[in-house]
Amino acid sequence: MRRVIIFIAAMVLIAVKSLTGYAQETTSEIQGLVKDDKGAGLQGATVVATHLPTGTRYSTTTRKDGRYNLPNLKVGGPYEVKITFVGFNEAKQDNIILLLGQEFKADFDLQASTSTLTEVVVSTRRQDKVFNNSRTGSQEIISRSQIERLPTVNRSLQDFTKLTPSSNGLSFGGRNSAYNNVTVDGANFNNAFGLASTLGGQTNSQPISLDAIEQIQVNISPYDVRQGGFSGAGINSVTRSGTNQFKGTVYTYLKSPGTQGYNVRTTKLTQQDFNYKQFGFAAGGPIIENKLFFFISAEQERITQPATSFIASDAAHPYVAGSNISQANADTLKELRSFLVSKYGYDPGDFQGYSYRTQSDKITAKIDWNVNRNNTFTIKYSYLKSLRDVSASTSGSIGGTRGPIQQQCLFWVAVIPSTIISTFLLPN
Repeated sequence: MRRVIIFIAAMVLIAVKSLTGYAQETTSEIQGLVKDDKGAGLQGATVVATHLPTGTRYSTTTRKDGRYNLPNLKVGGPYEVKITFVGFNEAKQDNIILLLGQEFKADFDLQASTSTLTEVVVSTRRQDKVFNNSRTGSQEIISRSQIERLPTVNRSLQDFTKLTPSSNGLSFGGRNSAYNNVTVDGANFNNAFGLASTLGGQTNSQPISLDAIEQIQVNISPYDVRQGGFSGAGINSVTRSGTNQFKGTVYTYLKSPGTQGYNVRTTKLTQQDFNYKQFGFAAGGPIIENKLFFFISAEQERITQPATSFIASDAAHPYVAGSNISQANADTLKELRSFLVSKYGYDPGDFQGYSYRTQSDKITAKIDWNVNRNNTFTIKYSYLKSLRDVSASTSGSIGGTRGPIQQQCLFWVAVIPSTIISTFLLPN
């Protein structure tokens, strides 16, 4: 029995280590130095940082040399930091915004309360964003303000990770995107089969709505034990949380043939039938003020677009010239379809005039609970369901286009939703 207990404990320890080995940063930190009016470090000064949107308080005391650290803080803000010590005037700093995985430097010089002062001097310094001991490699941080203000074409992570100088889509420094590690709140959002760089990649869908993201961090080759599981880039992100103020957004994005132009100088493009619709909302607020908060985001995307721009020639004009006119004859294709249905009970579908669908549904829900001054509890739910129609595989057929029709024979390829049929029609 004892051996069984030891074995189970060892397995749990190995599991915990494997889970934490590649844990990504999801919080931030405030650190600094508190000195008296003579420049000496103050031991035992009380440091309280308050996350103003939620009223969450984080506190500590300064060490022997007057230094302090407040780790594991929510990203974003604004924060207010107050310093108190017996015999000295209170000092504070506000409007502090914390970045994901970064330390904010806040130093204070306290003045003795027995002195008559016209003002309290607060000396603060923010650690340089580019060169500091917390930066262990090239990285870029995209804040919520940037996500809301910068233009986005596809409402995707790629629209913002391209702010990293070495990026080319989701490829960084020339490394294939399959070697990236995409995380949301520390959980991996990679494609488990390795066929795409993110969840939903093969269906051209985003794994999470942009309205649910608070900050995005792109790390490239960091020398940091907290970062791992990639040799390309670590795309680390955290989701938004509710605050003491109820907030909500509702949005829709629409695109159809009537919303774009078709004239390029003297060239008139062929108008195709397509439709793009995206609907979503996000809402957050307090369940119990300063104690319990909720946030929810939901998004739906529906896209239809032509599967092919080619059309079959008709019997009256079998070989009409045109860049989108197929050499295949419509009457022949109809006969072939009827033959497959009657002989084998198999309907291959339409050979032209059909569309492909791309659909996705995304939900992110989050509950944050400030249990007490030293503990917080968060539960989050993520949902993604997506699909995309694609062309049948052409790996076994002859590729390329055909030149002018020869006298001896006619070769055609008909692309239909379920399969690809190729044949030779010999002259009578």
